[in-house]
Amino acid sequence: MKLTPAAILSLIATAGALIAFLLMLEESLALRAGRDPISNGVRAVLRRFPTFTYVVAVLVGMLLGHELWP
Repeated sequence: MKLTPAAILSLIATAGALIAFLLMLEESLALRAGRDPISNGVRAVLRRFPTFTYVVAVLVGMLLGHELWP
């Protein structure tokens, strides 16, 4: 099995889509049950650690730029 840049990008996109889907599913179930969704907690954590969030965003951007640069 050979991991090409396209395969790595596809894996990252698939993981991101799965995480987004699970967050949306949990939010809809939480709203139906009348409790706070987990996305409120995620948002609070990301706002408490803005430097970490920025570093993750830069690393993802560097990885995508490295893989997609011709």
